[in-house]
Amino acid sequence: MPRRALSFAGLLVLFAVACGGRGEKAVGEPCGDASECRHGLCVAGVAGEAPVCTRSCASTSECPRGWSCGGVTSQDVVICTQGAANPFGIGARE
Repeated sequence: MPRRALSFAGLLVLFAVACGGRGEKAVGEPCGDASECRHGLCVAGVAGEAPVCTRSCASTSECPRGWSCGGVTSQDVVICTQGAANPFGIGARE
């Protein structure tokens, strides 16, 4: 039994190292790599042309003020984008 527990502990350590830590940058902050971002997403085109940190979302309530849930990455992840979700200005979190 101790050997099994030791193996399990080893797997947990390996998993933690493989996943790495998240950065500290918040949604909307400029980034060069996803590892810099708190939510692990660095995407260009969500708040201008330069890449910024963003997050996955299921609704606009999960996005910061002035952002909406509606962008989609090339990996089909729905993300927060700056501004309204439609051209009529409806949908951004106030």
